[in-house]
Amino acid sequence: MSRRDDSKAETKALILGAARSMFWEKGADRCTIRDIAAEAGVAPATIIVHFKNKTALLDASLHEDIEKAFSKAQATMPIEDGLHAVLVHMVSSMFSFYDRNRELYRIQFRDTFFEPDHENPTMIKLLKEKLELIAIMIEQEKSKGTVRAEADSFLAASSFFFLYLGVLGDFLRDRELSVASATERLSIILDQHLTGILIFGEGS
Repeated sequence: MSRRDDSKAETKALILGAARSMFWEKGADRCTIRDIAAEAGVAPATIIVHFKNKTALLDASLHEDIEKAFSKAQATMPIEDGLHAVLVHMVSSMFSFYDRNRELYRIQFRDTFFEPDHENPTMIKLLKEKLELIAIMIEQEKSKGTVRAEADSFLAASSFFFLYLGVLGDFLRDRELSVASATERLSIILDQHLTGILIFGEGS
């Protein structure tokens, strides 16, 4: 890496650190690019060189913390307790993480989730990685005979994610909804999802 590349990487890291600090202290909606530039000691135009807009900066600055939280949850998964227990553990761990600053993460999801992939590449990359991880776990459960062999593992992982996302939305909006209550809600929904609601009999 050249000296110029080193300098660009250092500036980008400085901006990300300042953005993360400002977002936590003031809230994402109350922070401007000018505020973050002042905190980082750079010109506002320098931030735009590295990040297209504040949404891209929000996406990039929070990505690392989310990835660390997920990795921590992954490291403590109760693998031997089965798929339901593993998924509930992951959900509970992430709810606990988001509980640290619900407003900040609510804004992040609001501003990034419905954007095209190229607008929030770091979060899209993280999502794909975690869906693939869940799909692998489902494949492993197939080998144990606990999941139907014909089930589409990636589709199952995606459907779980959208169940999780629905409860996460309620959790981020409703301060009265505790981590334990949100986890229990998702656990019940997931149990029904994994079990199914249709009754198959003769002629079905």
